[in-house]
Amino acid sequence: MFNRNKTGELIIRSRFSPRTKLLVVIGGVVALTAAVTLIYNYGLSMAGFERYSASRAQDSLATEMKRLESENRELRESLARAQRAVQMSDSTHQELEKTLQSSSQEIVKLREELNFYRNIISPADKKSGLRIQSLVIEPDGTNRFRYKLVLIQALKHERTVYGNASIVVNGLQAGQTIHLRIPSTGDRAMNVNLKYFQEFEGRFELPGNFRPQTIKVLVTTTNGPPIEETLNWPLS
Repeated sequence: MFNRNKTGELIIRSRFSPRTKLLVVIGGVVALTAAVTLIYNYGLSMAGFERYSASRAQDSLATEMKRLESENRELRESLARAQRAVQMSDSTHQELEKTLQSSSQEIVKLREELNFYRNIISPADKKSGLRIQSLVIEPDGTNRFRYKLVLIQALKHERTVYGNASIVVNGLQAGQTIHLRIPSTGDRAMNVNLKYFQEFEGRFELPGNFRPQTIKVLVTTTNGPPIEETLNWPLS
């Protein structure tokens, strides 16, 4: 059909029959349905793949977790065994140290006793007679002390030695030299009466403002010359 408008242009319009339109609509619906089905199936496929991947990852993580838990358990057991071994080792070491210390102390004691009796029976200088074996001074409180004096008769023991022993502490008091005799007047005397050895033990106290410097042991006998020995004050 031809129609002339006011502009003088020719317009051509085509018309579709109802059947053609129906076919076009049906074709579009079919295409859309196919596209939707395809997308849905793809989505299901991808979802299945993702679920499969997630399942595999979960299984892998579960397996790794079990492995780590087992390894952790083994490490804890190893640590416990190591700690027990260390404790046993420390205990054994401590026991050995105690034994060695005790043995060392016993050896020192035996050596001292051996030296003590050797000086009595067979002194190194081969000189006989009375001599001062040792003097030990130990603190026993403020300005108080304990002493132990040991005398021996070396080499020859045919006769008994009689006499008297004393200790003199020399020091300064208020700038003056003072001699303190032990035992002091009124205390029990240290009477010497020995054939092999004799020990004297006791206590003494020094004045608070007294500064000891030396200590002298003096032994006088009824049948022999006196002996004496001067030592530095052990606590100076």
